[in-house]
Amino acid sequence: MEIVFLLINTTVDALISIGRMALILVPVLILIEIARAYQVIEKITGKVKGALQFLTLPQEAAFPMLAGIFFGIVFGAALIIEYSREGFLNKRDLLLIGIFLSICHSVVEDTFIFAVFGANPLVLLPARIVLAIIITRAAASIIDRYSLKQA
Repeated sequence: MEIVFLLINTTVDALISIGRMALILVPVLILIEIARAYQVIEKITGKVKGALQFLTLPQEAAFPMLAGIFFGIVFGAALIIEYSREGFLNKRDLLLIGIFLSICHSVVEDTFIFAVFGANPLVLLPARIVLAIIITRAAASIIDRYSLKQA
């Protein structure tokens, strides 16, 4: 009897989690299409072109990265998945974006949370951004050097 209750409870929890993800992902995908229709993405990505070149990432990586930086991993992941499915990002790009966002995601929300616990936001925010840039650039160099040796 306990196993049946456990299975039912687990199934209900899983369905609720799927529903929550859908509540986030569906609006994000709709916003992507609206942004494409009004060429908002091109305007945004043009402003971060230099940073992307330094990280050796294509301009198509800008929108998913900015979403992850400002809105978090879930929003960034939705865009990354969509851009990957459409063929805008290759495996190397996905790895580098993942490295960058693992260090530097939800910068606004996380900074406020850590500030509440006593962290200095004027140190924390630049440190996360600089660390993400350095590690991502180093990873790009290693990946590129390794792939040249393989060729």
